[in-house]
Amino acid sequence: MINKVKEIDVAAVAGNSTLASGVDRRAVERCKDAIEKLGVLHTPVVGTTGGGDKLLLSGQCELTALRELGVRKMDAIEVGVADDAGAKAKLSLLLIALNDMPGALCEGLLLKEAVGAGVPRLEIQGMLGRSASWVSNRIALITRLDGNVYEMVRCGLLDPRSAQEVARLPAEAQFAFAEKAVREGLPKSAIEKLVASYNDETCPDAVMAQILSDPRSAMRRMADRRRAVDADKQERSKGKAPPHDVCGCIKSVTGHISKLCHVLKYVTPQETIGHSAALKELETEMLALLAAVRELVAKDGVSPGKKQPLIEGVSCSAG
Repeated sequence: MINKVKEIDVAAVAGNSTLASGVDRRAVERCKDAIEKLGVLHTPVVGTTGGGDKLLLSGQCELTALRELGVRKMDAIEVGVADDAGAKAKLSLLLIALNDMPGALCEGLLLKEAVGAGVPRLEIQGMLGRSASWVSNRIALITRLDGNVYEMVRCGLLDPRSAQEVARLPAEAQFAFAEKAVREGLPKSAIEKLVASYNDETCPDAVMAQILSDPRSAMRRMADRRRAVDADKQERSKGKAPPHDVCGCIKSVTGHISKLCHVLKYVTPQETIGHSAALKELETEMLALLAAVRELVAKDGVSPGKKQPLIEGVSCSAG
């Protein structure tokens, strides 16, 4: 057994101003309450230099609470450190990394268990120093999460933070999406963006379907659209409007439409099932294009076969 816990004078330990900046008054009060009822639960770590100076490396909240309670001696883990700021900072970072903080999923489970056992929410809020909405959101996370997705988290297939994002999807869509996300190794940041897009009221049905069936392609699609929007903004910021070569666009699109019509003639019903999402999206885009064309025709009196100037200095056949 390796035991470096020693009894140390509280007054002999220099506080850590860096760690103190992250401790608020409420945390100190909760720590004092816990010490009086249960004792010191998290043993402070003190670094001792070759010259005998003692500097706190972890446990600033506990040290402050002990001093305010008038405690003269404390048990602390004493470790030797080099007498330079870099070594002390690296050790403090290591100790922070080892601090096992529960994720949102674990917190939600514990909160649900406590509330289910009859503990008042107001008491939980005061004990944790959290708002009513925070407690409600954590509990809602657990109640919203699909049972199959929860099993994926329990088995280590899906990390809790990603599950927190998946829980924001409708219950019937969660498992299908989570399964694809795990299979394709999507990080939490990608899952967060996809879920946010799915829940966006302006998200087209075709994109929503693609997010569930092929999340990676959906990510690329959103990235391409984002780049297009950014390019448009850059042009406008320079005082330039994006190019509006109407005739050029019509000629370019007409060729693709003719080719697509030819291809679609030979698509079997079985093949249609595999392309249903893309076809629905195409239908949406074509209807929007048709509406725009009809609006221009009605506004400018353009008739098929008659040449009209769509923009100044350019004319083309409306047919």
